[in-house]
Amino acid sequence: MKLTPDTFSTEFLRLAEDFVERKFLLGISGGADSMVLADLCLRLNLRFEIAHINYNLRGEDSEKDEALVRHFAEENGIAHHIYKVSASDGKPRHSVQIWARNLRYDFFFNLLSERNLAAVLTAHHLDDQLETFLINLSRGSGIKGLGGIPEKSDKILRPLLNFTKDEIYDYAEAHGVIFREDLSNFSDDYLRNRVRHDVSPKLKQVFPKFLSGFNESLQHLNSANAFIQREIAKAFSEIFVDGDDENFRLNREKLLGKDEFLSREIVRRLGFSGEEIAKVLSAESGKMLRSRTHEIWITRQEIICRTRSRNKQ
Repeated sequence: MKLTPDTFSTEFLRLAEDFVERKFLLGISGGADSMVLADLCLRLNLRFEIAHINYNLRGEDSEKDEALVRHFAEENGIAHHIYKVSASDGKPRHSVQIWARNLRYDFFFNLLSERNLAAVLTAHHLDDQLETFLINLSRGSGIKGLGGIPEKSDKILRPLLNFTKDEIYDYAEAHGVIFREDLSNFSDDYLRNRVRHDVSPKLKQVFPKFLSGFNESLQHLNSANAFIQREIAKAFSEIFVDGDDENFRLNREKLLGKDEFLSREIVRRLGFSGEEIAKVLSAESGKMLRSRTHEIWITRQEIICRTRSRNKQ
């Protein structure tokens, strides 16, 4: 599908029909994807503000990214918010990408609240979807993880998700959109970049229409997942004994009596994954197990669950 103001308008209205008259927050890095998204929003006369975060990870390049975003906003009379990462934000403990993502979305959601904005718009696209799918596939993700990046979630809208990276570049060239290339995108230091440079191109080379077929399959997968999630919720309600969101009890016998897929997915909802799920289902009475989100105690008849506080995780 060619990216034009008309095709974008169709996608945007489909996602944002409930609050299209409100003002949005557009997350902009200065790269092609987000600058094209900003240009499209301008052409559709959407009401939006701009947010940019300078991680100070790339020296002069980071400053140039910020300068481009600031110039675009000022030239078009758009309210803009720049956050410069400092020593007080700490340093990445493990993944730089996860650290950056957490900072970015904390900044975005604080602005949503402070400025009374409807939702965040991000410029994720179909190539991002493919990379996410392949990474999750390699990690043994369940059907929900294989569904990829959602179009709409937790006040985040992704109206470019059905368009390819090439279509975004074509739009930028056709409409004279100025952007900056993030040089880290050309590095193989990150897993996603290795998938982007080594795996995705080969799939597209062998199967020229791979992305369109992949997108169609993803829609089928997400439809199936929506049905499965309803069945999991139904099964969970059937084994629920009592409690609230923080502390609750589940009927162990009923859990083990469910279809293996359903019982595993219920345990997955408690923050367990992979081999941990099997350990929960086979645990002896008296065992205590801990996931990233819950602590559970196994008794003969029940599983007693407690949500872990964030500062203990």
